[in-house]
Amino acid sequence: MGKIQSMLLVVTLLLSSGCIGTGPVDPNDDNFIHEPCTSKNLDTDLFGEWEQHRYPDFPERQVKYGENGLMDSGSTDPDFADLLYCWTTLDESLITGYRWTGEGIDLLTDSLYHIDGNLLFVATISSTWTQGASVDQSFTDKPTECTVYYRAGVFDDRQVRNDAINATSKPDFCTWIGADPTGASPADAWNATYLAIDHSDVLSTATDDSLITIELDDFYGELEWYVSEGYFGFWTEITIDNTTYQCSLDSSTNCTITFSGMNDYYAVWEEGEIATLSENGVDICSTTCDIEISELRLREEDRLPGTTQLTIS
Repeated sequence: MGKIQSMLLVVTLLLSSGCIGTGPVDPNDDNFIHEPCTSKNLDTDLFGEWEQHRYPDFPERQVKYGENGLMDSGSTDPDFADLLYCWTTLDESLITGYRWTGEGIDLLTDSLYHIDGNLLFVATISSTWTQGASVDQSFTDKPTECTVYYRAGVFDDRQVRNDAINATSKPDFCTWIGADPTGASPADAWNATYLAIDHSDVLSTATDDSLITIELDDFYGELEWYVSEGYFGFWTEITIDNTTYQCSLDSSTNCTITFSGMNDYYAVWEEGEIATLSENGVDICSTTCDIEISELRLREEDRLPGTTQLTIS
């Protein structure tokens, strides 16, 4: 089921005049000429230094959320070392950004966040670049994968930290954890299989019959939909009497796939969600048909195995 974040609302509030929030912010401070978070809604629970939970052989990284709405991003890239970073919040969203004065670029990154005790869960949704009158926006491919941060100095060693992460329930928006102590990975979801069955509707000579319903059978976690090319990638092919039809979310194809969840911006296919294959302007089957189903695909290289032969009526 899709999870939607309205960046239009975020950007509107960020660029609006005035100053809101709990932090001691002076909008006339010269610092704020050099960063794009002109509105400040500061969650005091974020104040201070956080360290990123990473794999043991990765270098440490710290992020500090200042009480003035500025932040230390922990970036070690010398090209970004002198940039002034900022942060603000909006409901469940954490918005961070910077102004690259030399290039005339403002960047705002929108993430979902949740604090549970000494742990901070962050899942990036999208980024918006502004350069002059040009605005560009991109959405993450894995909006359900969270990065975990912990308050600096809280955990004595990695095992204690791992135990704390394992004992803490993930927020609703987070299916996977980066460097998960349990060893779980988003790639595990591709061990799932799908089950296709005859749709409950009776077939006719019409050209809009629902043919098949498909759901995840062996479920190992949500499958993210490919979004960075601007389309949703699930598609499959069905063959009836030596005629092959491609089914996708593209309304121009003569066989369409619709999902029971919300699919705007990005979506995930989760346990219990139903996909329906339907005719779209072509009478693919009128009475009883034997159908051969190729593997469900997400991009060319990713295939999900499951039902290959089915009779519908």
